[in-house]
Amino acid sequence: METLKIALASDWFHPKVGGIETHIHELALKLREKGHEPHVITHDYRVLSPYNDSFPYPVHRFSAFVYFKESHISLGPNLLWKANELYKSVGFDITHVHSIYSPLSIAIANLSRGIRGVPVAATNHSFFGNPRLGFLILRLIRYYTSRIDVFIAVSSPVAEDTRRVLGRSLRGRPVYTIPNAVDPGFWRPPSWEERVQARRELGLDESGVAVAVVGRLTERKGVHMVPGILRRARRLAGGDRLFLVIAGDGPLKSKIMEEITMNGLDGSSKLLGFMPRSRLRMVYWAADALLIPGPLEALPITSLEAMSCGLPVIAWRGSGLTDVIVNGETGFLVHGPGEFAEKLALLASDEELRFRLGENARRRVLNEFSWDRVLGKILSVYREAMERADGEDKRYLLYKLWRRVKG
Repeated sequence: METLKIALASDWFHPKVGGIETHIHELALKLREKGHEPHVITHDYRVLSPYNDSFPYPVHRFSAFVYFKESHISLGPNLLWKANELYKSVGFDITHVHSIYSPLSIAIANLSRGIRGVPVAATNHSFFGNPRLGFLILRLIRYYTSRIDVFIAVSSPVAEDTRRVLGRSLRGRPVYTIPNAVDPGFWRPPSWEERVQARRELGLDESGVAVAVVGRLTERKGVHMVPGILRRARRLAGGDRLFLVIAGDGPLKSKIMEEITMNGLDGSSKLLGFMPRSRLRMVYWAADALLIPGPLEALPITSLEAMSCGLPVIAWRGSGLTDVIVNGETGFLVHGPGEFAEKLALLASDEELRFRLGENARRRVLNEFSWDRVLGKILSVYREAMERADGEDKRYLLYKLWRRVKG
């Protein structure tokens, strides 16, 4: 494939840190390594200033009249005017927007395909769930995604959900399943010395079994259920060797601390708060398993990071983790807090099982979820979006002809 100028657009990017933000950043790095020219388009994140951008690729931050602090969404006609000027000056070949629930992504998609004649691929990173005014949101999504050429979903359950959300408005447009990815060179199992050091830094008993939870402390993530799960698992395992390590911050922090106390886990829990990615690997190195308690997880990058570091993962059956976890081989897929506790107790009492599942988990990431595997699939979708868009847009045919004449 020839060198491409690629616009990567979303409301969610650094300095906010999360799965979408991480994916966009790493995708831009990998595209750049392959000789392409990625540009990130996002808003100015004024509520998180001051911050410094130090990326090896261009990041275009546009301010807007409307800014919703809680959801980090920003949009307005001034932002779109500036984005249009950027498209004219750069001459993008393809636009890749991230999240069909990001207003900025959808606005850029319509600007790209409708005004500039640039084809669009869109990645859906999450389930629709049950938002307030869901019926109205569905109608808006179906209308404003009509100019996207190709859709990507990060897991097969999310692909099914995407088809349900878009319904008849898809009109034959494809929805491909392409997962998130990680770099197994960085996310690797620790040496014995590295594991001991990680446990010491976190203040964990070297003989205990540590279960890690990594992510935002929100209702959707389900972390508030974990202390109760751990208490039951300890009872099933017949001992107090299970320890809890939570890396993350969010609005449910106080509630989770209360749950830890109510379940008698004050001396067996570490609530680390937000961990920068440079130190998050230490959490995986110190842990024996990763628990993902949110039933609406699409395909969290934390699951791939942990598996790449050699950890078995326990997650909800029916979530996006269905594509990642081979039940009983790389971890466990469960239904309900009771089964979470049962499988956690099983891992706590069987060191050989933990080791075997961890080895299998690492191997699965190498085979299916490394950037070496995933990037080629994304580039193939770019090519299809460009081919599908070529000559199809009759509505703007005269405008595109005028642009070519003008050079």
